[in-house]
Amino acid sequence: MGTRAGGRRTGPKCIAIVGPFASGKTTLLEAILARTGAIPRQNPVSSGNTVSDHSPEARAHAMSVEATFATTDFMGEQLTFVDCPGSIEFSFEAEPVLAACDIAVVVAEPDEKKIPALQLIMRKLDDLGVPRIMFLNKVDKATSGVRETLKMLQPASSVPLLLRQIPLRKDGVVIG
Repeated sequence: MGTRAGGRRTGPKCIAIVGPFASGKTTLLEAILARTGAIPRQNPVSSGNTVSDHSPEARAHAMSVEATFATTDFMGEQLTFVDCPGSIEFSFEAEPVLAACDIAVVVAEPDEKKIPALQLIMRKLDDLGVPRIMFLNKVDKATSGVRETLKMLQPASSVPLLLRQIPLRKDGVVIG
């Protein structure tokens, strides 16, 4: 990739966005692109007009069916995101690109039913040696606290999950 400056690698970064079906990967990418100025506004997935779901197949299925790429600049660094399909039927689309990524953002939600799919994704990242961070999505719909949710998700990871940020709540509502 790039050269090292002060012990830090420079140059473009490639970041995979992975997670189970309907966990919010495309929505997260749209939010990142809008907030970094790469697109004028965030489009909801339901609009069929997102950066990632631009192919006729994706629109017909109302979900990501292929790995798609989007680039933006943030704080002087070029970041290329790969939005990977979450449906098990299209997971093969992500495998070739994961090994080339510098890191993966694993989008998870507080839903026990999605842990088996999450385990497959985490195991694939382990096998490829891809470092990852977990983005806990849909915390506003969680029936338990963040720490309890983290404990529930721990079986999906071969390494300990550590809490770095917590949602801010006011009167039981997530506000930030």
